[in-house]
Order: sequence, then C-alpha cells, then structure tokens
Amino acid sequence: MIVRPREGMRLRPIPVLLLLAALALVALYGWNGRTAADGRTVAAAGSAGVAGSSANAAGTAAAGTSTIRAIDPNAPGALSGQLHASAAPVASDSQPRRTVRIAELQASTALAVSIRDAANADDVAANAFAMEMIDFCLRNASAAAKVQANAGAWVPVRLRASTGKEPPDPLREASERTRMQESNRVLVQACKDFSLDSAKADANTALQRLIARGALYPELMNLVTQPLDLGALTPEQYDLIGRALRDRDAGTLALLGQVVQPLLANLTANISAQGMTDPRYYADAVTPIAWQLALCQLGSYCGQDSLWAREACLKFGACTGDDLGAAVRAALTRDGLNPALLDKQVEQYLRAINGGDPAALGLRRRKP
Repeated sequence: MIVRPREGMRLRPIPVLLLLAALALVALYGWNGRTAADGRTVAAAGSAGVAGSSANAAGTAAAGTSTIRAIDPNAPGALSGQLHASAAPVASDSQPRRTVRIAELQASTALAVSIRDAANADDVAANAFAMEMIDFCLRNASAAAKVQANAGAWVPVRLRASTGKEPPDPLREASERTRMQESNRVLVQACKDFSLDSAKADANTALQRLIARGALYPELMNLVTQPLDLGALTPEQYDLIGRALRDRDAGTLALLGQVVQPLLANLTANISAQGMTDPRYYADAVTPIAWQLALCQLGSYCGQDSLWAREACLKFGACTGDDLGAAVRAALTRDGLNPALLDKQVEQYLRAINGGDPAALGLRRRKP
C-alpha cells in the first residue's frame, strides 16, 4: 500500500512551538489562537490553511545547484560556516565553538538530549535553538509521522499540486528514494526519546534563560498572545518586529517566520503568480522553505543533516544535493517549476531582514 498524505493537511502551517510555549509558561504565554490568511489572529484551535492549487511554470535554472551564500557569518546568533558540508562544520579560528556546537546539536540522533543541553546552556543562541529543536520534534515525533518516515512506500508531495496525468510518486530515481529512506530513519531516531512533558520543562528553562538575558525571543513569543492583526499592528508591536529583524538572531528570526507566515505566503503567491494557474498551493509549500533559506544565507547551518533539510526531504522528496538550497532547487525543477521564483522570494526576505523593515514583509501599522 502506498502511504500518501492528504496534501492540504500537510502543507498547512501549524505553529506548534507557540502552543508548546503556551503550555510551558501558561502564566506568561497563554495562546490558543490561529492566524487567518489575512494576518489576523482569531480565537480557535488549530492553524490557518489555504486550499492547494496547481502551478506549471517551466524550470529554467540548473537543478541541484545551491544558491546559499553566507552573506554575514558574523551576525549575532547566526551559524556561520560550511553550508555545503554533509556533516556539521569543524571549529576553526574563523568558526567559533559556540556556532559549531549548535550545528552539532541538530545533527545529533538524540535530539531529546540536544534539547536539554541547549535549554540549559549559558548562551542565548543555544537557548533559542532549543525551541527550534522542540518545534521540529513536535511536528515529527507523532505516531503518524513515524509511520510516514518508516514506510518503504511513503510518497512525498510535490512542490506544486499534482495532476491526474502524472505518476503519483515524484521520485524518479532509486537513489533518491534510498536517500529519502535513510534520512527519514535518522529523523525518526533523532526524536525517538522526545516527550511532551520533558519538552515543556525544557522550553520553560530555555525561555526563562532568554528572559533573564533580555533576549527579544520571549518578547516576540509574548506578542502572539495579544490580539494581533498583521495588517494593523500597534506601534509597539510594529517596533518589536522591526527590532527582531535588526537583531538578526537566527532563533528569533525563525520564530518571526512562524508569526508572519500568512503574509509571507501572500508575498510568495503574488511573486509567483505569473505562469501559474493558481499559485496558492506553491506559496503554502515553499514559503517556510524560502524563509529558512534566507536564514541560511545569514549563516544558519543548512547542510543535508540539518533539521530543515531533513524535513524538506520527508515532505517533498527534496533529498538530493549537499544542503537545503540544492535539494529544494532540484525538487522544484523535478516538479516543473522555475527555481528562480524561489530565489526571488528569498532575496525579498533578505532585503527585509537586512533593512530591518517590517513593511517589506507586508506588515502595516494601525492607522491612528
């Protein structure tokens, strides 16, 4: 039996990290909302999602060629270094041990241990990355995810909506399936000992350490507990997001990507609309990856053993190449899409981050 996901369900962004933090620090971070497609937070359980659609732009860029460039390896909190390596980078004079350690944490096959180590570290970048690892295991440690990852006949979805005229499995080469199965086995093993109770305690520890050090991460987490209309932010909310962009901390920016994802998806859909019957499916699938690739260029480790690369491999069969950028570009070409569309969106996100400009992400202040 071929194990295949319901595409609409798998592409809907679920801010599970925010939910976990609410459970861990209920007195400070009580959140039970979902974000609507227009950027408004509304009371309900679950998360926003938009129906899938088809896309048929021709692929013109070279498949499997990464465009990751570490444009600022010294950015605060960033993970600089060997973005094309298949294993975590090695410390050197230009590669501080603290940044190498965070790369090693995510390459571990025992993330429960890595989460605890990072949560208790005397380092804000590690504390924030503990939350990223918790988020990863929350998405991938469920019984359903384990069935998917362990299934020899697991079929990933395309980066565009499938048509009835093509084989259901986008993987064309046996080597691709072998690499996907190997990566999925590691993914399951890494989260094998993960538990929600331990994650709550570790999230609490990490957030308390971040609060004690005056990091922006807890402030941003607290932001989503408030009535939040991304198209009409209060001056204080708008200023906080601007500070989070300018702070350029990798963990804080990863969280910000979850908070503003509805508007990021709208930007992606607008940019990719030309040549697509309906770009919404593509936008929902690619937006989180485009944001991750922007952070890769700011220095986050994105090798083939990184969390983000493993998840792209599981979901979309984007398993080739030495890093996330190469794998996703190859998968786009495989699915008949132009990788230049992805590059264009990544560049827009980078401009917003480098300029510290919330408006470049589609965010707006509330009118007086």
